[in-house]
Amino acid sequence: MELTDLLDRPQDVVTWQIDEHDLVALVPELSTRIRQLEALRVRLAQEAAFRGAITLTGASSAVGWLAESSKLTPGHATRMMSLGADLDRFPHVKSSFDNGDIDIEQVRSIIGLLLKVPDYTSDIKNSADGGVFDDPTAECTDQCTKYLLANGTRENAEDTRRRVAGLASMLQPDDTTPPDDENEKLNEFFASRTAGGRLRVKGHFDKATGEQLMTALSALSKPQPGRGTTNGQRQPDPRSAPHRRADAFADIVRHYLDTGAAPGEGGERPHMTVFVGLGDLANATRDAVAEPHDSSHHGSSFIRRGPAWMPWLGPIGLRLAATLSCDASITPIVMDDDGNPLDVGRTTRTIPRRLRRALDARDCGCAFPGCGRPAAWTDGHHIHHWSAGGETKLTNLVLLCRFHHTLIHKGDWQVHIGDDQHPWFTPPNWIDHQRKPIPAHNRSQLLLAC
Repeated sequence: MELTDLLDRPQDVVTWQIDEHDLVALVPELSTRIRQLEALRVRLAQEAAFRGAITLTGASSAVGWLAESSKLTPGHATRMMSLGADLDRFPHVKSSFDNGDIDIEQVRSIIGLLLKVPDYTSDIKNSADGGVFDDPTAECTDQCTKYLLANGTRENAEDTRRRVAGLASMLQPDDTTPPDDENEKLNEFFASRTAGGRLRVKGHFDKATGEQLMTALSALSKPQPGRGTTNGQRQPDPRSAPHRRADAFADIVRHYLDTGAAPGEGGERPHMTVFVGLGDLANATRDAVAEPHDSSHHGSSFIRRGPAWMPWLGPIGLRLAATLSCDASITPIVMDDDGNPLDVGRTTRTIPRRLRRALDARDCGCAFPGCGRPAAWTDGHHIHHWSAGGETKLTNLVLLCRFHHTLIHKGDWQVHIGDDQHPWFTPPNWIDHQRKPIPAHNRSQLLLAC
């Protein structure tokens, strides 16, 4: 089947009637024709603007006429008109475009570089001034054109952009302002609260900073089997790639704050602050460890002095406050009935450094069955919460990654220290009707090896 037979009335084409061999041959041929038609549209629009034919339509500008008549955005129409004018300066690029060898995005990238060649070669002497080149700008333009067109015919637009960027970096004089993609002065990072209380971030960075960020995220955002397990099995990571990158970014920030390496602010090391009433926190932790259907104590959990809250993002739930307080530095503040501070106590860590090291040595990472995240990315969880009278000792602590720490605070899973002085996890009855305890991740590996 010939492509021309389909293009007379493309809307009437019945695709299921086309032979398989014709299908795979027609798509590339049609793609070439689309590129040729795009080039023809650029040439026709440019000719109409040159002759002033757009005045026949009553349009006030060529860009406005092209956008309106072709259903293009004003920005797209502007780029197309500008491209048409520039193509006349580079006949080889124009010829390749007209033939359908390269598409419009490749043309924009190539011409964008060629327009900058005079600046890149301005300090190179020609032969008349004692140099070795007859015309440095013309020769450089010709070499770049041949190189990009030869490769562009078999590559896509992204490949061409990378080649253009590589040439630009080689041609850029060392003593000039760096290109935009390498200029760190143009970096921006925006962070704003949404109406729903979440934090929205966006930004753009120079290549060096971007490479560092992607390198830092790469290892932490790889799929982690068992990362989200809730049944004790090492199952595939269910998170999407954006979700994994968000978790990786959170891990990096939390680890950075834990080191205390950043400059101080307000006379203190950088830290996350949570304000919560001790009684509210105790009620929340009692709720978390109660049996799911036991509501005998629930009334007290609704008698609160006020919501838990953080300085930057405002109110948070008591469950999150309880999770964050498990392994934190605590500063007791006595308040009067009007909320005025009466006394500020001494700041202490709920889990001292020496005890944390012992905990790391025992659990060797997240203890939840099937997980095993490194100890550096875990919290120390009080099995019987300190706000409800639980002691800060090895037999009342367990290492958990943020996901499983939150899971334990929900109360479905239970954890206790067994006779072997290691953590054991009891699944909810919807996973195991017998609720048979499961050994900690590191312990289960040792048991299997025996």
